[in-house]
Amino acid sequence: MKKAKLSFLVLFLFLLANVHAQLFWKISGNGLQKPSYLFGTHHLIEKERVPDFDKITAFIPQTEAVVGEMDMSNQLKMQLKMMKYMFMKDTTMHQLLTDTEYTMVDAALKEVMGKGLDQLGRMRPAMLSAMYEMLLFQKEANLKKQPEALDIIIQAKGRKAKKKIVGFETIDQQCNMLFEKLSLTEQARGMVKMMEDKQKLVKLISELNAAYVKGDLAAISRLSKEEDGMTEHEMQVMLTDRNANWIGQLKQLLPQKSCFIAVGCMHLVDEQGLIEQLRQLGYTVEAVRL
Repeated sequence: MKKAKLSFLVLFLFLLANVHAQLFWKISGNGLQKPSYLFGTHHLIEKERVPDFDKITAFIPQTEAVVGEMDMSNQLKMQLKMMKYMFMKDTTMHQLLTDTEYTMVDAALKEVMGKGLDQLGRMRPAMLSAMYEMLLFQKEANLKKQPEALDIIIQAKGRKAKKKIVGFETIDQQCNMLFEKLSLTEQARGMVKMMEDKQKLVKLISELNAAYVKGDLAAISRLSKEEDGMTEHEMQVMLTDRNANWIGQLKQLLPQKSCFIAVGCMHLVDEQGLIEQLRQLGYTVEAVRL
């Protein structure tokens, strides 16, 4: 896969911006009465490690709505809905994996999660991959529990400030994207690549976290496009198509309300990212210096 290149303008702004501010952007111009803000989140990091997090979230009261990938107000309802997508119906891991792959995945799961495919094998590979990645991160970082997602914290602050919470997607739409738009074969391929070399994955997580803490979106983009990273179809489903959908919604939303938008940092980067697409719509998008 060829590595996508950042435009010269975006790269120039990266070099000028305060390193911490590269995760946090102001959206203005194009007829807006009040600015909106865009913040890139990351699910494998603790709030305490994010530079200026409290200063960034202090902008929430200045806006009228908090916008995220999903409205995460009802966690129990989301978990119950996700349950129906977690398991395979007519396919087994033996059908998706070679004998060698099956043995390797089984051992990897037992090492990190304490359970193997005899207990977890009915789960969709994408779900197993997500659980494996999170638990591996917790073990390597010596964390006793999963870090609370930055998106959840931000939306909680928004509710406390009595702001409208807007989700770009429903839980059903996101589960459909994660578990059904990607075939089980694609999911299994990604799971195998993830588990083949635990130390490589640990190194990648560490590098991504370091890049995130620095606010280095260029490095985050580069790390996401390693030779054995997502396929073009996976990138299309998980990033490109969703970014296009979100931009369509922001076209309607931004002229109506001042928004604090918090989405995964990968949705900000490259020419198809939200930053560049908002600029193409005529908005001024500039890093906030804190």
